[in-house]
Amino acid sequence: MTLIRIDYSPVHELVTSLFAYTDNKNQLHDLGNKWRKEIEKKLPASFKKKLEEMNLYETIAYLHLIIVDSPEKDNVERFLSWFKSLGEGQLYELLAPYLEDGIPMGLKTFRDLSHEIMLEWQQAYTIPPEIHELLGRSAARMEQLKPQLSYIDLIDEATSGIVLDSSDEYNGLLLIPTYHIKPLNRLDFVSNQLIVSYAVDDEQIDEDTPTNQLLRMTKGLADEKRLTLLHILANGPVTFTELQQKTKLSKSNLHYHLSLLKTAGLLRMHFKMPNEKYKYSARPESFNQLKGLLESYVFGLTGYNDR
Repeated sequence: MTLIRIDYSPVHELVTSLFAYTDNKNQLHDLGNKWRKEIEKKLPASFKKKLEEMNLYETIAYLHLIIVDSPEKDNVERFLSWFKSLGEGQLYELLAPYLEDGIPMGLKTFRDLSHEIMLEWQQAYTIPPEIHELLGRSAARMEQLKPQLSYIDLIDEATSGIVLDSSDEYNGLLLIPTYHIKPLNRLDFVSNQLIVSYAVDDEQIDEDTPTNQLLRMTKGLADEKRLTLLHILANGPVTFTELQQKTKLSKSNLHYHLSLLKTAGLLRMHFKMPNEKYKYSARPESFNQLKGLLESYVFGLTGYNDR
């Protein structure tokens, strides 16, 4: 039986916000370059070089795995102090179940460099408390759903469309609610452990302002090519190559349209163990969700509960 853990921690979000900052080539993050440039002014000149040495793309999974088992994960300052105090033996004990070839830079360098980067990042950027409250509520909701849903349906619900293959076996699944990379999700696979950082969207500000989710869904449908894709995907799952053959779209154009549909929650991405290509299909329940969101916003109807 697959062990499923749902873990909210302010330290997880500290690391995820740092990842969002480093992911500067990705134009789909809601926060965008303006947010990034404002923080950059507060960071020391040496920070960029340290990030390059750290290679967060490759090491973020190990940080999440340390955080989830830390006795100090509920407080960033206490966690950083605890993390800095870890000996190499203690660090190895924490990571041993997940280390197949070790960490190339070595555990001591990994600890020292990670600590320096997280400390400097925390000093430059303060995550607003309402974000932590939002993530805490999402984690509590997933805990409520956990006994009611299979792990495949739970991941689908959390990520609005990532579907695991039932034939794949995992030693463990770790679900982490995240804000700073929204509306994207991130999957990390380490030693048969799948870490799912799933996007949690903003709640409605006031009754006169549409939610980001509603805006993404209506934008997703407001294009002939994307409607054609959904028509094809209704008979899915379909590979990217098959979609390209059917639509005659270029790779970059197809990637763009699929990305907009995915961030809108209008399609499913069928995930098979690493090195396998995604398949795509339409997500029928999202259209009922859209109807509810529209009626709630346009007509002020009550009784519709979003994620």
